[in-house]
Amino acid sequence: MAAQLKEATPKLYNFKPQELANTVWALATLDIHADSAFMAALLKEATPKLLHFKPQELANTVWALATLGIHADSAFMAALLKEDTLRMHNFNAQDVANTLWALATLGHTDGAFMAALLKQAKSQLRDLTPQALANTLWALATLGHTDESFLAALLKEATPRLRDFNPQNMANTVWALAKLRHYDVDFLAAFLKEAMPLLHDCISQALANAAWAPAALDHADDAFMAALLQQAAGMVSSFDAEGLPQLFQCMLWLEDQHSDVAAPAQLAAACKKAWMEERSNPQPSSVQLEVLAVVRQLLGCAGATSKQVTDDGLFSVDIAVQLPDGRRLAVEVDGPSHFLISPPGRLEGAALLRNRLLEARGWRVVSVPVMTGWVPHAKQGQQAARDYLLRLGVGPL
Repeated sequence: MAAQLKEATPKLYNFKPQELANTVWALATLDIHADSAFMAALLKEATPKLLHFKPQELANTVWALATLGIHADSAFMAALLKEDTLRMHNFNAQDVANTLWALATLGHTDGAFMAALLKQAKSQLRDLTPQALANTLWALATLGHTDESFLAALLKEATPRLRDFNPQNMANTVWALAKLRHYDVDFLAAFLKEAMPLLHDCISQALANAAWAPAALDHADDAFMAALLQQAAGMVSSFDAEGLPQLFQCMLWLEDQHSDVAAPAQLAAACKKAWMEERSNPQPSSVQLEVLAVVRQLLGCAGATSKQVTDDGLFSVDIAVQLPDGRRLAVEVDGPSHFLISPPGRLEGAALLRNRLLEARGWRVVSVPVMTGWVPHAKQGQQAARDYLLRLGVGPL
């Protein structure tokens, strides 16, 4: 195949739009990873011809690139999204779902395009398969883009079809809702009821996601949690360094809720070990040290310290302040990954759960957004930085 592709490379200029689209789609479908020279030539040839691609060919092309793990150059992506926008009204439900999944897989964000795509998708939700519904939620969460109206419509469509969701669809759905902080108590109750019989078919990461999500959404269901932790206990060795800490967060949340549900001892020990290893020897970043220096200038905050460990030894606070009245303040210096892209400035589910767990340990938590808050104010000088922290609530209230 490599020889055939090499031979075809100088002939790509003769390919019609449909032939170009079919070529990249076929490579992805057959899991053939062409060399970079061929793909660069194909995309270069395709860019000016995108205006002649049919809607399905546009969707198939970006799906194929994502499936192959190919990040096209900015010129190609700009041209592709321009054509998508112009002909989006002709996308069918699968075209929309494939495009969303592909953009999320490639990590390509474009707020205006996403808004338009969701508007198109909202009118076609009934035509999406259960997997496409779950993939759509996963894509939105991966991109950090939420739209409450769209999510409500999607869950309304998904509710009567929950029995058709497979274990991975279930896990992706609840993880996405938790990350996006979309809490629909009726949907979640129905969801967990349908998910419980599927727990024995879940892979380890799906179990971890399904345990973490209700904790992030602060939704109690002792029967579901007990069944999940029992299932997880029989699969301890299959969990990775990401899944075990997720389970541990769930266990901490259950304790904070004074739940009667407790994880089997072997599972609890493995999760705590992974949690502690992940947080061993924390070192402050340069930005955290910058914020710390300004925090110490505020009234009552001169004794602020960096990377203080909580009393139970389970958390390391970015900046800890013992206030004059005896209360403790945790200032968390949060980078872009802690926030949703849309709406901007909204903490995503994992950061919110972190804050909730710290609050249960006696800390008042203030999140300092690095890129959208701290950096622009710090550039204006010390006084602007101090005023900004005060507005966030850093210091005695």
